[in-house]
Amino acid sequence: MNEIERPTPNSARAVRTYPVAPDRLLAAFIRAVETLPRWNAGPSGEGEVRAVRTTRLLRFRDDVKVRVFAEGAGAGAELTSNSRIGKGDLGQNPRNIKELLRAVEDDALKEEA
Repeated sequence: MNEIERPTPNSARAVRTYPVAPDRLLAAFIRAVETLPRWNAGPSGEGEVRAVRTTRLLRFRDDVKVRVFAEGAGAGAELTSNSRIGKGDLGQNPRNIKELLRAVEDDALKEEA
């Protein structure tokens, strides 16, 4: 599954699999959240990363959650992004997921090539 789903007008969800160990993938998500602009890490549990992404213009805050799990010989990740306010997100939640995935894929997969 490579598409980003829209369960509601103010949320987005995606699932990806990677040919890396779950702990390596989780570490890549943590690094991405810590280094991307306008992203702040939140309280996270085992096998998950929680973050808040603040929009540039109006400073809206979106809650992003990543759950990492073992998948065959590699790892999988389920990502969700939800707006805190409003009835729609003008496409921001899918952009949040794409931004995070780009950063993680550049990090986690660069040593695999």
